[in-house]
Amino acid sequence: MSLPAPYTLLDFGDSQRLEQWGPYRLIRPDPTATAAPSNRNVWSSADAIYQGEKGKGAWSGRRPLPDHWPVQFDDLQLYARLAPYKHTGIFPEQQQNWQWMRRRASLANRPLTILNLFAYTGGATVALANDGHFVTHVDAAKPSINWAKENAALNSISADKIRWLLEDAPAFAARELRRGKSYDAILLDPPAFGHSPTGKTWRLDRDLPPLLQDCAKLLTPGASFLVLNAYAQNDTPEKLKKQLSPHLRAPALKRTEISAQELLLKTPQGRALSTGIVARCTFG
Repeated sequence: MSLPAPYTLLDFGDSQRLEQWGPYRLIRPDPTATAAPSNRNVWSSADAIYQGEKGKGAWSGRRPLPDHWPVQFDDLQLYARLAPYKHTGIFPEQQQNWQWMRRRASLANRPLTILNLFAYTGGATVALANDGHFVTHVDAAKPSINWAKENAALNSISADKIRWLLEDAPAFAARELRRGKSYDAILLDPPAFGHSPTGKTWRLDRDLPPLLQDCAKLLTPGASFLVLNAYAQNDTPEKLKKQLSPHLRAPALKRTEISAQELLLKTPQGRALSTGIVARCTFG
């Protein structure tokens, strides 16, 4: 049986992306793609396009597409869908983080306990659990958790490797602290704005600092890493690094090294599109 086709950023420009998602080509809005496309002719080959602004648009297909289909990322497969608000359920730039975390976790030579907050459809959860680590997957949206479970099943992940929780991330982290729990690694992919299952509002500028403080206290003395993603257009790697540094001062953490960088997607011709920023912290 042949493997699914991978993801490829084919071209971008005029505030849009043209992307290959396995066997299908999609066009989606991207306000950061301000340059001109490199090859306008190839755009006519798209199978579906998201038209309109986020929250006020819809997908229109040039041919029928299935409800969902697998896309290959290294040795993993993840389901893509034409989801609302221009999404497909996968952030392909995160493949760089999945690769980095898998390499870092392998250095421990043992299964790690990992906390994935704002875990969405589970790309990182599946990647780490596939390597034998135990992942606590926390997200505030039930459809995202159900989608993540489908991704885990697609990759034949053992049921005892993932704990699924429909929870508010800050509330769960605070509760884990009171319980005396700890984790060898933590990853956070917070939105700028959102709501918990109980309707509580999440605001990044207000709620992220205390959450980071709790996360630092949740790390074990032998912790491996902490990863924080950011997507605000006015963020820079240096700004994110400075934002994170003051919170990683828990007594259990010894030497902390923080690196930050842009996450880039590249076309086959080498054109690079900035898709966000990541800060990666290692301990030891």
